[in-house]
Amino acid sequence: MELQEMLDRAEITRVVNDWGLCRDTGRWDALRALYAPGGTMRTTWCDCSAEEFVDRSIQSAARGSFSGHFIGASTIRVNHKRAIAETRMVLMLRAEIEGVKVDVACQGRFYDQFVKTEAGWRILHRVPVYDKDRLDPVEPGRTVHLDPERLARFAEGYRHIAHIQSLGGMTLTPGLPTRNSPEEAKLLADGDAWLNGDHS
Repeated sequence: MELQEMLDRAEITRVVNDWGLCRDTGRWDALRALYAPGGTMRTTWCDCSAEEFVDRSIQSAARGSFSGHFIGASTIRVNHKRAIAETRMVLMLRAEIEGVKVDVACQGRFYDQFVKTEAGWRILHRVPVYDKDRLDPVEPGRTVHLDPERLARFAEGYRHIAHIQSLGGMTLTPGLPTRNSPEEAKLLADGDAWLNGDHS
């Protein structure tokens, strides 16, 4: 591996790690700076520009919402001024259902298209791929009753998080990629085509 590619991979890894810390600690200006101009973000609760994602995150934090992201290892492919980074992650959310506090944990990975700008490597498009999630009462011995029909409306990879968000009145993003789904296959194919496409 050439020195420049090693440096590129190191910078992309730093951006991925900084995203998790900035998002979870409310460092909003620093979070904005991690995206390229025209950057986008797709999650269960938004399919929008990076600017709108940050603005809505600020509003959510002001209402007392809290979520945390555990950022794992990244696999990175670099081609000139484009790169794909796939990063293991766990999203953790605390909420309340009918007076019972619950923790929801969702395991998956971030699929990021990166571009090299004058400011350095920045996220152009980020899409999570959801593997599985679970919901547990915070207080031992408490029981949570979930509507099975409502729960079944959402894909298995993120259905508990989607259930919580729908109870809060959020409009959920359709067609999100989950493990081994057609949506994941399309995401990977489109990403490969973009990475290896025309760089002129």
